[in-house]
Amino acid sequence: MRLSKNQLQSVEKTLFEVARKQKSSAGPVELPIPDFWASVAQLTASLETELAETVQSEGMTAKAQLQTRRLGNVRTLVTDLTRIRLNAFTQHAVLVNLMKGGGAEAAVALQHLSVIDWERHDPTERAYYQSLGHLVEKYKHDVAWKELVNGNNGGGSPAPPPTPSPNASLTEFTEPVPEPEPQPTPPAPVTDLNETWDDPELDEEDRIRAMDGFPDRPTGADPHPPSEISVSETIGGDLMRIRILQDLSEPIIAEDGSEISLVEGDVESCPSLIAETLIAAGLAVAAPL
Repeated sequence: MRLSKNQLQSVEKTLFEVARKQKSSAGPVELPIPDFWASVAQLTASLETELAETVQSEGMTAKAQLQTRRLGNVRTLVTDLTRIRLNAFTQHAVLVNLMKGGGAEAAVALQHLSVIDWERHDPTERAYYQSLGHLVEKYKHDVAWKELVNGNNGGGSPAPPPTPSPNASLTEFTEPVPEPEPQPTPPAPVTDLNETWDDPELDEEDRIRAMDGFPDRPTGADPHPPSEISVSETIGGDLMRIRILQDLSEPIIAEDGSEISLVEGDVESCPSLIAETLIAAGLAVAAPL
C-alpha cells in the first residue's frame, strides 16, 4: 500500500521516536506501526524523489540542500536503529537459549527477560530472531554445551555409585580377633597441698623496673594480630558484585533458598550466572571494589 504525504511524515516522526527509545533500552522496543521497515523504505524513496525533482527544476538551491540534509539524517538514523535493534534481538535470543535447562538460577534469571510480542514487531525481525535460535542450538550441540555446564550426566541428578557384587571370602565366618586388654593408666603425681608458694616481696616500683629491663617479654597482647580479610576473599570467586539499575519485580532466590529483593541503587553480591544475566538484560552493572 502506497502511503500519502501526511502518512510519510508520520512515519518519519515515528522513526525518530523509536530510535530514541531503543537507544535507552537493552531489549527490542515495540514498533507503533505495522510493516515498519516497509514504511520507512517508502519514506526514503519519497525523499529521494523530492530531492531529484528540486535539483532538476531549481538546481542546488537552499531548498535542495535542506532536502539533502533531511535525507541524510533519515538514512543515518535507519543505520543506527538497525544496528541497535539487531544487537538487542541477538542478545535476547542468546540469553533465552542459554538459560533453558540451566538449573534453578538460570530459571530465575530467565523470568526477568521480557517476553517479545511479535504482533508489535516487524515480520523480518521475527525471522531474524528465529534464525538466531537455530544457530545457538547448533552451537550448543557442536561444543557439547550441556556437558560443559552440567557434567556428563547432562544436568540430571548424580548417578548412584555402582553396588559391588558380594565377595565370597567376605561372607565366610571368620574367628574374631580378641581386642588387647587396656593397660592401666599410671597415677598422676600427687602434689603436696601443704607446700606453700613464696611470693617474692616486690613493691610497684620493682615491678616497673623489671618490665623496663625486659621489654621483649609478652604483656598479654597478641604479638601477631590477625590480618584483615579482604572483601574479595569474603565474597568468594563464584560471586559477582553488581549495582541494580531498575527495581526487580520478583525476588532472586539465593543458593540457600532465601529470597533477595533488589531495588534500584542496591549493591549486591550475586552468583556470577545471575549477575551476568542481569547485566546483559540492562537491569544492573558491574560494581567491583
